[in-house]
Amino acid sequence: MMDQHSSMFSLEGKVALVTGSSKGLGRARATGLGRAGAKVAFNYRNGQEQAEAAFAAYRAEGLQGGLYRASAID
Repeated sequence: MMDQHSSMFSLEGKVALVTGSSKGLGRARATGLGRAGAKVAFNYRNGQEQAEAAFAAYRAEGLQGGLYRASAID
């Protein structure tokens, strides 16, 4: 599903990894990338319930991606 701003560019066929994607700017960025056509890898380190809720809302829009628990620090 693409929004009105996504017509300016397409990320179809691309994959994006967004760290901290379960809240705030990370969540907004992940959703924007998905709306532009990218498959988005949602990454979280802690807060599994919040991450699962954010990813469920993302998927409810018909957007593609996956949810992964990993540390971007290590």
